[in-house]
Amino acid sequence: MSDIEKLQKINKELKVYINESSFISIKCRNRILKIFADEFAIDLDIDNYKNVDLSIQDDFSILYREDIYKSSDKIASIDELLERYHRFQEKADLIIKKKNIDFQGKRKFNDFANLVIVICMIFLALIVIYFGVHAFLTGNYYDCFWLVIFILPSIVPKFKESLQNRFIQAKQYIKRIFK
Repeated sequence: MSDIEKLQKINKELKVYINESSFISIKCRNRILKIFADEFAIDLDIDNYKNVDLSIQDDFSILYREDIYKSSDKIASIDELLERYHRFQEKADLIIKKKNIDFQGKRKFNDFANLVIVICMIFLALIVIYFGVHAFLTGNYYDCFWLVIFILPSIVPKFKESLQNRFIQAKQYIKRIFK
């Protein structure tokens, strides 16, 4: 493999590291950039930029957000570059594995939380209906009027749609549990 091909491979992998860490969080991406800056002895302007592009040029200078940075410890050969890059890779892999998101566990937790919220919403609806009927039957028409005219219209449209969506999700979760 030639030096140019090695450099192109490293640049592709750098983009992958930046994208993976950006997917996790901007804080994680900034930590990856800081590790890169430490390994290559450069002073990168690490800030919460939306887009970050990082690559190594043919003369072993670093192109970061359209600015060129030179290492304070001069990189003399491709072997030295590879050595620094492998140290960066080890540290970056460790951070990404540590921060990696467990989507299955998170999904199970969200489904269970949704089920609890549906039960609470149904309980809340029953309480409101009870108070409305109780106010009407005891002759507190002012309270019943206040509930029907002011409180229910502000809650029910959002409440009904939210309850329907959450109920569908809870039903699918319960079906998955019993399969």
